[in-house]
Amino acid sequence: MAEAPLSIFKSLKFLASVFLATVMVPAVATAADLLDPAPIAEQSAPVTSSAAVDGVNWELSVLGGAYQRNVLGTASNGMFIASLSSPIPFFSDSFGMQIDAGAGIYDGDFTSSAAALHLFYRDPNTGMIGIYGDWAYVDPEHGGRVGVELSSYNGRWTLDALVGMQFGQHFETGFIDEVDLSYYFTDNFRASIGHRLTSRGHVGNISFESLVPELGVQGLSVFGEFEAGEDNYVGGFGGVRLAFGSGASNSGTLIERDRQASVQVRIPRNITSVTQCGDLDVPKPATSLRGQQTNLCASEDEINAVSTPGITKLR
Repeated sequence: MAEAPLSIFKSLKFLASVFLATVMVPAVATAADLLDPAPIAEQSAPVTSSAAVDGVNWELSVLGGAYQRNVLGTASNGMFIASLSSPIPFFSDSFGMQIDAGAGIYDGDFTSSAAALHLFYRDPNTGMIGIYGDWAYVDPEHGGRVGVELSSYNGRWTLDALVGMQFGQHFETGFIDEVDLSYYFTDNFRASIGHRLTSRGHVGNISFESLVPELGVQGLSVFGEFEAGEDNYVGGFGGVRLAFGSGASNSGTLIERDRQASVQVRIPRNITSVTQCGDLDVPKPATSLRGQQTNLCASEDEINAVSTPGITKLR
């Protein structure tokens, strides 16, 4: 493990280079066209609705990527994700909901799936607060997260956060977070930098999404995420997303869609926590919340502390 810090540093350096080459350099090169010349305090997002969700909106995403499984190498993951956002029926238009569901193939052999629910209050001019829950499965491992979602909108800046707890049959219940600071270089292009806390430790993240109306398909965007962190972990994915519906997803810009229609899709990020597991030397007895625990999904150090064979589950 002595080489882990150096490996993580090299991974972060590589990801930063990719980010600069694919996102920041083009943005700087065309700054006159991309950046709003007005002071940040005077910039405002093109908001046309005060409702939490401005209609019934759909998002369909196809993505592919890979996770480093430490001593076990890397594993691929491809998923199809569908999201539905809408006002909460028979309730104030300041409250909204979103349901996310995904299914795919993990490492060519294991079926992966995930689902999530968002319930929130949102003012498209200022921000959002809500409750969140999700669940992820990579045969036969599974786990969930619950917490509070927060967003703050300030001109072209957005700060998103999820803080909560992770739980499951093969997890130690613990604190998790996702934090992203985003900037919209144009109404249709967003870049972000963030932090994740998973069952394997702290992770740094960079991401982007760009609406591509030039392709002639309304609501079509491309997106990608790259991350690296503790436990020698490196991962990333990219894909395409089609948004449509009766609100901003149908004819709005990316910034309008993100603040008036959908909220951030957090799957398949939760699958990261089921990518590495080991058998317990002494199984933990069943409790009122779970059955007998025979293995643990965690960092390599945590697994080695309770498992003589070490990492045994090829996730």
